[in-house]
Parts: sequence; structure tokens; C-alpha cells
Amino acid sequence: MENTVKTGFVLAASSRTSFPFSQDAPLSKNAIYDILIKGGTIYDGTLTEPVTADLGIIGDRIVELGKIEGKALRTIDASGLIVTPGFIDVHTHCDLYYLKYGSDAPSFRGNTNFVYQGVTTVVDGNCGLGTPDTTAWLNWVNSLKFGTNSYHLAPHGAIRQKLFGEQQPEELNSSQLDALKGKITESMEAGAVGLSTGLAYSPGFLARTREIIELAKVARMHGGIYATHIRDESGRDYGQGKRGVIEALNEAIEIGKRAEIPVQISHLKLMAPFNKVSANQILEIIDRARGEGLDITADQYPYDFSSTFISILLPNEFVAKEGIKETYKTPEGKRAIQRAIENVFSYLGPEKILISMFKKNTSYEGKTLREIAAIEGRQPAESFADMASEDEVPMGLFFNQDMKIVREIMPRDYVMTGSDGWTVLRGVTRPHPRCYGTFPRKIRKFVLEEKILNLASALRSMTSLPAQKFKIRGRGRIAKGHYADVAVFDLKTIRDRATYLDPHQYAEGIQVLLVNGIFAIEKGVATGERGGRGLRRA
Repeated sequence: MENTVKTGFVLAASSRTSFPFSQDAPLSKNAIYDILIKGGTIYDGTLTEPVTADLGIIGDRIVELGKIEGKALRTIDASGLIVTPGFIDVHTHCDLYYLKYGSDAPSFRGNTNFVYQGVTTVVDGNCGLGTPDTTAWLNWVNSLKFGTNSYHLAPHGAIRQKLFGEQQPEELNSSQLDALKGKITESMEAGAVGLSTGLAYSPGFLARTREIIELAKVARMHGGIYATHIRDESGRDYGQGKRGVIEALNEAIEIGKRAEIPVQISHLKLMAPFNKVSANQILEIIDRARGEGLDITADQYPYDFSSTFISILLPNEFVAKEGIKETYKTPEGKRAIQRAIENVFSYLGPEKILISMFKKNTSYEGKTLREIAAIEGRQPAESFADMASEDEVPMGLFFNQDMKIVREIMPRDYVMTGSDGWTVLRGVTRPHPRCYGTFPRKIRKFVLEEKILNLASALRSMTSLPAQKFKIRGRGRIAKGHYADVAVFDLKTIRDRATYLDPHQYAEGIQVLLVNGIFAIEKGVATGERGGRGLRRA
């Protein structure tokens, strides 16, 4: 039954997908496993020293660790390779792009751009965006057998938008607040892992701190967390010594303390204008709150440029949902947009704004705003005003960060790895390369090449740390009884390949990826098999 070949894979003539077992029952050396991973260097997801050992899997569970003599239906020789828990991406927008594109494309159903990174579980509904219906999303994931497991956050902005429509109230009255609390309750009871806000987006930026505190209390009552895209991630000068990111972090901490809820800072960063704000200033605020007893953590993507709708560059009074208010789509309104964006150009020039997705004119994708203006024979502000006024506003890449600050944030032991990416239809638009490369990039560039942090710490930031924070039970560690979400990769070859001009390139180096015991990747190639599940808060 068993015939192992070095770095080979063996499938018996007959196979099975499940096998009942008792976690506590001892297994004899004659036990037959579904999958046996032999001789890999196991990093269990914690800071424990790695060990060379075997891993026995039956059905969707890890049932044995150590020196295993039993037989298997399928055996993997992992000698010379790293064996680790499948990666958990706590900051994705997989549900948002399902709403846009549906489920027809195979690359969507397989969540393939994540699978090639070694990701087995995603958390979506971030930044207050995405599907407002937790039950519908998780049921769809289960009916489809998505490529990865999916947890969901109740997205404040999407729920607020659905509830109040185009006439969004700034300060909610008591009945409106009760209605919103009721919707958050529904989402939490459906299994959401927490509440997310996008306080830099419409309608999230309308929400007062009091509103968020009350909603966060609802999430806390159901055992959830509060994840936030804070109001301002830049060093913008608010006067009297106040800086945008500092004020926004303090608001998030106030919400956490007053709602008595764990806080997750989404994609922690500093964006232009910097105004001499340092990484230390940002980290000291978080360190102080942690020292005072607040469970506050963060996630980060390992790039120095961001991506979202280009309307994010304008002051809030211009913006409605992802686009521009109708009153600013007139000739006079567009002149106001031009004046506003000229102010932005003082610290983020048009050569640092690259269009990544533009449904009306795909030929502009991959070009900077300065290049587009030259093609049109106009000023960049004029081109921007017209594009921002489209019904489907373009998305852009913004080269607005300092890699020095990215490096200084990364080693903190409370900073997880999160892509801020989405499920990609391969070859469609020019998405941020983080959609394809976040996790291998962090290992290759910042562990192996620059040695910003060690491998065990990096893997912890991708596995057990997010599992602990988001209360993801039975995942994020290599341990008996845990689900068989397992990545096997080669340190010599793991790397990202996606670039901002050529993003549709899968990462390399993941040799095997199991999602609930199903082979998502075998011999470095996606199998098309899908083992993902729509998961609910424990």
C-alpha cells in the first residue's frame, strides 16, 4: 500500500476523504493514515524551536506527531522542507469581489492567488466593506467549497449603507442606533468574528465615536473583536500639534476601552504626508495601551504602497460610497475636485498614483496619472476629476509610504501578517501585488534576505497569533487534534513574483498545501481541489 519516493507523492489505488478517530486514543504502529508527511522540519506556529518529525493525518485532522511507523494511503517525503500551519490572512476582501464578479471563474472558486501563498484561512468583511449578510456569505462559501476557509467580520459601513441608503445620517438618533445595533446583533449571531469599520470610507467616516462604541459593545457581548481601518493613517497636520494617525489611533483605543473589547488595527502604516511622524510615535501609543491592559494588536502588509478607490484622496465632503457625490460631477464641481487634488499633489504627485482598475478604459490600467494626463493632453488634476466622477470609480495604487517605517513596525510581537488583498480573477485588471505575494514576500525579503525578524516569529505572525486573536479554534498550530491545514514549503525557493506592473503571477515555493486535509497544492501546483469551509465564531 505504501511506496514512498523522495520528494514524491503516492496515491493508493483506493483512497478516502475521512476517517473517524478519537484524539485521545493511541494509534498503533500499524495504523493507516490518509496522509503521512515524513521528515519535515516542523514549525508548530509558536516560538517553540522547530523539530524534525513526521505528521499523521486522518480525515481533516492531525492525529499524530513524532516518529511514525504506520502506513498511509498517501505519503509525502518532506525532508529538507518546512512544515507549518497553513497561513491565516486576517485582513482580506474576498467577499467584496464576490459581490462584484460572482463565482463563475475557477480562479475565484479556488481562491488560487491565496492558496499559492500558503493561505488556508481568510478573514473577510474588513474595513467596514463587503457583504452585510454574514449568513448568506458563509452559506455560499460552504455550498461552493471555496478554496480556503473563510471567517467574516460584520462590516459596519456596508450594513449602515444597506440600512439607511443614500441619505446617510451623520449622528444617529436612538431609533436609528437601535436598528443598526440590531443588524450587528444578527451578524454576530450568524457567526461573525467581530465588527469592522472603515472610518476613512463613506459612510463610515460619518460615524461618531459614540456610535462605534455602542456597536462594539454588541460585538463584545457575543465574544467578538473590533477591527478598524482608522480614520486617518497619515501624518496630516490637524493643528495644535495634532497629527492624523495619532488622533485616529487614540480614537480606536478609546473605543476599545469604553466598549471593553479587543481591538485590531487594520494594515498599520504611516502614509503621506508624513510631517515628521515616526514609527516610534505610532508604536508607543499601542505599547502604552497594551501596558494598560487593552488587548490591542495590528496587521500589516509588507509593501510601501497602498491600494483603494482613487476617491479616497479627496476630502470627505466630496465622497459618497466608493465614488463622488452627484453635486461634484458638474463642471463647477469638477473644478472643486481639481483644486482639492492639487493640494494632494503637494505630497503625493501624479507620478505616484497608478490606475489599477478602470472599467470604462482598461487601457489606462498600469499607467500613472501623469502618464494618462499626457495621453489626454491635459493637466493631471483635470484627468483625475473626470475619472473620479465616473459611476464606477477607478482603483489606484498609491506610492505613499516609507519602507523604513514598514520595517520598523514589522518585528513587533503583536503585528500579524495581512494582505489587504482580495480574490483575483486572473488576468483581470492590475491588482496590488499583495493579492499574490504577501506571505512569501515577508519570508523571502524580510526573514531570509534582510533578517528583520526570524522565521519562527514570522510564521507565528501568520498562524498562531491570528488564530488566538480572532478565536479561530483548532487552526494556526501543528498539534494533535487540530485541523489539517498544513503548508509544506521550500525555504530555497519560496518567493513572491507579482509586481505592480505585472501582478498576475503566482507565488512560488509552496510544495504542498492541505485545507482540511484536502490537497489544494501538490508538487507546487494547484490541484483544483477545494477544501475550504465557511466558518463561524466558536
